[in-house]
Amino acid sequence: MIKDIENKVYLNGSKPETLKGSFGVTPVSPRPNLELRSEEVNEILSNRPAGIIRYGLTVIFFLGVLGLIASWYIKYPEIIKGGVMITTEKSPFKVIPRSSGRLQKLLVKPNQLVKQGDFLAEIENTTRLENLSVLQTLSQQLKNYLQNTSSKVSFPSNALTFGDLQNEYNSLLKNYQESERLMDDAIYQQRRRILEQQIADYKKMIVINERQVDLNNEEFGNAEIKYQADKKLYQDKVYGKLEYLNLENTFIQKKKEKETYAKSLVENSLTLSERQKQLAELDFEFVQKTRTYRDNILQSIQNIDNLLANWQQNYVITSPSDGKLSFLQNLTENQVIRTGDTLFAVLLQNQPIIGLSVVSAQSFGKVKVGQKVIIKLVNYPFEEYGSLSGNIQEIEPTPTGSQYRMKIKLEKGLLTNYYKTLPFRAEMQGSLEIITEDMRLLERTFYGLRKMLNQR
Repeated sequence: MIKDIENKVYLNGSKPETLKGSFGVTPVSPRPNLELRSEEVNEILSNRPAGIIRYGLTVIFFLGVLGLIASWYIKYPEIIKGGVMITTEKSPFKVIPRSSGRLQKLLVKPNQLVKQGDFLAEIENTTRLENLSVLQTLSQQLKNYLQNTSSKVSFPSNALTFGDLQNEYNSLLKNYQESERLMDDAIYQQRRRILEQQIADYKKMIVINERQVDLNNEEFGNAEIKYQADKKLYQDKVYGKLEYLNLENTFIQKKKEKETYAKSLVENSLTLSERQKQLAELDFEFVQKTRTYRDNILQSIQNIDNLLANWQQNYVITSPSDGKLSFLQNLTENQVIRTGDTLFAVLLQNQPIIGLSVVSAQSFGKVKVGQKVIIKLVNYPFEEYGSLSGNIQEIEPTPTGSQYRMKIKLEKGLLTNYYKTLPFRAEMQGSLEIITEDMRLLERTFYGLRKMLNQR
């Protein structure tokens, strides 16, 4: 009972004292009263927590579970960015001058339709573009002259100069004049006519000589028969010695006449051959001179044609193809241009418009043929004009450095999502966004955490 009383005293927090009474109990020694918490803490601990605090952990747990479920079902694609250039299926032909200088003439206007070989501009030079047609016409006339010397050639006025081609032009003119003098050479024609006449006369003389030889042969045959008869009569003692000698001398004289006629025929034949030889030599000399002048003319024509081709490549800017001309620079006459400057572009007509893109190798493994592409052009802000859409048509299998090249097929051409058709200009630049396959939000979070851990 005494212990129960003590316990009650201690529990009530009263100070232990010596118990007096009739019980004769030994006095209890006092214990210190220790305060472990402040009054504010005791007050907080003594109040019961609110309901939101009691159920907060449960709510957070369920929200976390819902977040994990949602991150598994929520998917969205990744966007890979790169640069793009809008061009045609067959790239436009760029026109680059081969020499530097002042732009002497500008012969075309922007967006003009041109054909292959058309003159676009002329760079300052000494020959000048207007002389080109003169030299080309002269070259064609001379080629016709070489085929038929009866066709005459009309040379331009001496007041006209040809700059770098002047020396070749002078040589060509000299050879042509020498050829014409040779063709009109009166001495040659006279000598030829004389030789031809002599040849004709000697031929007639040879015919006469041949007839004379024939007649003389008949006469000599008769004389020979008579001589044989006279010789028999002499042997028969009909003729005396002197008379026979006279008859024999007469026969010998006939024999000499025969030899004379034969000699005359041979001499005239030799003279005829000599005259024919002289005519052949004269003709050969004429042909040699003619051939020399013709070869010189042909060589001069070829030199002029080659110089014209080189001059045209260096100083005349021509169109490399049929198409629509686009100015890539602001060009004016008397403007200085330099070798390597891209002045024009010739756009081929009726060519499909495509995009050529260069994308970094980072995340390129997600890029596939057929994926959708959104293109925003620099010249046409997408906020005002909209963007173009397309699909990846082709991917280069090997990278160029750390970049990959792709061909983009534009589904609607240059029609934007704002229903505005943009005018095509050569090599329009822009940015490109490739929309890859969808990926779960949970996977992206996992890949991000793994990347952070790998970086550590």
